[in-house]
Amino acid sequence: MAWGHTGSPTRLRKARQTLSARKLMVTVFWDAQGILLIEFMTRGTTINSEVYCRTLKKLKRAIQNKRRGLLSSGVVLLHDNARPHTAVRTGDVC
Repeated sequence: MAWGHTGSPTRLRKARQTLSARKLMVTVFWDAQGILLIEFMTRGTTINSEVYCRTLKKLKRAIQNKRRGLLSSGVVLLHDNARPHTAVRTGDVC
């Protein structure tokens, strides 16, 4: 059963789920002035605390190169509570 308008066709189309060979994961960091870092993940890579720490280190270098002086004044990252973000190792190492 589905909701529809009175003039809509009675037979509903089901969306087909297919895997796309072109999909890939990308991580993007930006601030008010523009993009700081774009990182494309290799196919099949899982984001864990180790990969996330490497990404944060790349972000630190990008901030040093693009926004001189910003690290000394302080940087606040806004991210969700995904496991790699909240892992103890991420907080200790990075």
